[in-house]
Amino acid sequence: MSDYTAASFAPVQGFIEKSRKLRDLYGSSLILSFLSSKLVQKADSLGLLVISPGLPDVAKGMPNRILVQGKFDRNLVKTTLLTEWQRILTICREWIEANLGIPKNQYCWSQTEADQGHQKGEWERWGSYTWEIFWGYGDSVQAAMDDLERRKLKRDWIAINWMGESSSLTGTDAIAWHQLGKFNPNPGRSLSQGELEEMELFYRRLSWLLDNPDYRVGQESLSLDELREKQANPDQIGRYIAPNERLSIPELVKRLVTYDKLADKIGLDKLKAKPDDPEFKDIIREPGYWTGWFMGDGDKVGDKLKLLASRPDEPRRDGTVEDLPPTATNLKKFTQLIREWGQEFQKNSDLFPQGKGRVIYAGGDDFLGVLYSPESDPPTPPDKVKPIEALQWLLTLEQHWQDQQQKIKHQLNLDFTYSVGFVWAGHQVPQRDILQHCREAEQRAKNQGRDRVTIRVVFNSGQSVQWTCPWDYLHVLTQYRDRDGKSWGEEPNWNHVYSDWAQLKARHGIRLKEMEGMPIRKDVALAIFDLYFNQAGERFSQENKWSDIAGDNTNIVIVNWINDLIQVGWQLCRTTASNT
Repeated sequence: MSDYTAASFAPVQGFIEKSRKLRDLYGSSLILSFLSSKLVQKADSLGLLVISPGLPDVAKGMPNRILVQGKFDRNLVKTTLLTEWQRILTICREWIEANLGIPKNQYCWSQTEADQGHQKGEWERWGSYTWEIFWGYGDSVQAAMDDLERRKLKRDWIAINWMGESSSLTGTDAIAWHQLGKFNPNPGRSLSQGELEEMELFYRRLSWLLDNPDYRVGQESLSLDELREKQANPDQIGRYIAPNERLSIPELVKRLVTYDKLADKIGLDKLKAKPDDPEFKDIIREPGYWTGWFMGDGDKVGDKLKLLASRPDEPRRDGTVEDLPPTATNLKKFTQLIREWGQEFQKNSDLFPQGKGRVIYAGGDDFLGVLYSPESDPPTPPDKVKPIEALQWLLTLEQHWQDQQQKIKHQLNLDFTYSVGFVWAGHQVPQRDILQHCREAEQRAKNQGRDRVTIRVVFNSGQSVQWTCPWDYLHVLTQYRDRDGKSWGEEPNWNHVYSDWAQLKARHGIRLKEMEGMPIRKDVALAIFDLYFNQAGERFSQENKWSDIAGDNTNIVIVNWINDLIQVGWQLCRTTASNT
């Protein structure tokens, strides 16, 4: 009888979402994929058969859930993961200590030789307590996966108790600097002026080095006053770290691993795969520059894995089956197909208009990316991503996985779909908040029926409007026709429908909430919808499509769906004004 092991680790989304810059997201993704690949390599070195993930030799985009035939001991899983993570931390820490020009005896943030076996330093605590390890074991694929999910209910996490100032990014973790961990008989006190200047010197030197590391590393260190003078122009600094940022140890590591020489030393993929690739450009966050973020996830992937695990392997055309245990062939084929698609999706050079975008990660069953205006050298201002450009791109997104859907249907007889959250956000919305909006929008798309997209427009004030629609009906936005007869491609005036709808709501001709004795009626809303959207409401009613499109056939759901469409459509399609 065969036995199976399923293993995973966390936090993944929490690790990714603690970010301010696009570089943070890349660093997070690279680290997570690297750790997953090391677990896969360890399993392979033990002679265990890796069933999932597919493409085990490709580290980039590797998922953090691993399934192998045989017993992959839990302690070995934990040791492998923590050893590789601690190695990343050590390489980053030693690079800082060797290059910042601060005397070695002034660093208090790591374990000394005298402390070994007695007390951990701050870096060693993060090395030991960043990750939760989850492990499942059983006599079948499904039994191992079920055991993994059951064990997840019991957490495997230890919080780090720290003393000091908190990170400017999360506000919950201590600021990484050379005096972190220094003994203080009065831990509740604020830092003195001298200590604040020491911290400023640490971050200014780090920022200065990383702005041009190939030239500045190894040069004589500058004083605080010299750095303040040279870093006076904010437009020419902060390529990796801004001088006024204060990061925790994990946040600092995410930035450092995107430096090519450190990535090479660790063994990570680099932001520039080839020397002649364009330089990495971060997102410009200036007034008027909006960004479009998309987060997608395969629908019911866990259920599909369980279905494949319970389905007998099908023989090849030559009458044989692949040399894998029962149920494993289909699983391996499925994970390989979705990972192959993820690799193609991330490498697609024609994915974004005029290069205004990047895929941050694409594991196959999930992906994250952004449409943005990259930073440019002053005084040339970068082109803005217009709202209508973001929508035009979104209308084509589904096409990129249609071939993959056909392959999965043909080879495994499975229907595979994606739900996506798309967030159009103002420049003042923090990146960590945008990622949370992406996740909420993606979950809303799943909760309302899957195989659809939720578009959420988030304003600088923090308020938002959103609309959820199946992919097959997203083109309804292109059917809008204004009072002058202008339609898609002719810059129709969305103020016409927006103002009519607002007037009817103000006069209670259209209500979005039920009131006692005043039920919601949909006739006026449908009349407006038909008038401006080429009788779309009438067609949906005749074809009994409202349940599929809006999630329900009730008046309140239909009216609110039309309201959401108009609110989002006006923000993305109007041409008489720009988002501010």
